[in-house]
Amino acid sequence: MGRLRGEVAITKMIIDALKPRELSIIELSKTLCSGRGVQSVEITVVEVDAKTETIKVTLRGNSIDYSEVAEIMSRNGAVIRSIDEVTVSRKGGEVLKVEE
Repeated sequence: MGRLRGEVAITKMIIDALKPRELSIIELSKTLCSGRGVQSVEITVVEVDAKTETIKVTLRGNSIDYSEVAEIMSRNGAVIRSIDEVTVSRKGGEVLKVEE
């Protein structure tokens, strides 16, 4: 893959994560939305087990700080299992999309 020139920012991420059942998706979404560059958060519960829930987290923003997102998730007892989709953009409006 070639190198990108100019400033590149994450504008959308879809994360597959595991969280404790007692952690409210409302509180987690509010906490994530307070992160740098995050403008909106959607959380969908995909699967429920006795002690955990598998969730799909969609983040949108103008420059999402993944390190901060990972730290917020960890502080709240959630574990990132995978990043399923990422959209990045750079100045000039060109959009690049990466999927795993």
